[in-house]
Amino acid sequence: MNFAYYLILLFIICLSFLIFKKNLLFSPKKIKIYSAIVILLFLLRHIGLFLLCVLKNNNFIYCLKPIIFLNNLTIPLMVLAITYIYLRAEQLKFNWSYTIGIFLSFIYLGIIYISKATLNVSNLYGFIIKINREELLYLFTLIILGIFLVINVILLDKKFANKKGIRLIIIAIVAVMLESVIILGGIKLFPYPVIGDLIFVTIMNSVLNNFRRIRDNKGNI
Repeated sequence: MNFAYYLILLFIICLSFLIFKKNLLFSPKKIKIYSAIVILLFLLRHIGLFLLCVLKNNNFIYCLKPIIFLNNLTIPLMVLAITYIYLRAEQLKFNWSYTIGIFLSFIYLGIIYISKATLNVSNLYGFIIKINREELLYLFTLIILGIFLVINVILLDKKFANKKGIRLIIIAIVAVMLESVIILGGIKLFPYPVIGDLIFVTIMNSVLNNFRRIRDNKGNI
């Protein structure tokens, strides 16, 4: 299973680099900066996870604590952006997303700040950072994703919404929530949740590919 874990991490890192570039090239201006920040944090998290696997010296491992659990922040922020895109509401301003992002970031940083970290060593996965407020962090994620899940279910009735995309994001949210509940129940396939990350980075890549096709089609007119 450790090989599968390394493979998933490397795939996510490579795809994150790719979607970061696609975002800069093809995303609409009003979401480009927001998406760039979220993708960068997402990428940073997985580079941190990979470093935990390969580093031999633990002198600065504890410095990775703030970024190791960033999935609890970046996935809700990705959901926010993807939901806006699938809603197809051009008249709806996107600036409010920055306010929500800042608010969620403060909650995340607050939980990380009050959490005490311990370091374990695994023969399969290298260093593993544990925090004593992990349940609180997952509860925070579940509440936010639960809110977004309800919003997306409501949006299925919107006239111009991309219903196929909304259904996809609903399935992805449910998958991440189930992964979080399973982890809270004490069952871990990998030392850190990466399945949900894999799902969302794939969806984000699909969204950016659609932007690329739209731009290419406009260029051919």
